[in-house]
Amino acid sequence: LVLVDPPYGKGLGEKALASAATGGWLARGATIVLEEAAGAEIALPEGFEVIEQRAYGTTQIVFATYAGERS
Repeated sequence: LVLVDPPYGKGLGEKALASAATGGWLARGATIVLEEAAGAEIALPEGFEVIEQRAYGTTQIVFATYAGERS
């Protein structure tokens, strides 16, 4: 389980996930919970798949899974 709550609007959540994946810190099937500003465009790195997105006021929560790097 990976919880990501970076400062909003800077794309740091996506960068953190990319770093964790390339660093070998994630197992296949890991569950990701990413918090970001509502309305912000989120582009998850390759190997991550969105399961669900929810908005709560000025915040959105993205639930995703890590499928691993593609060869």
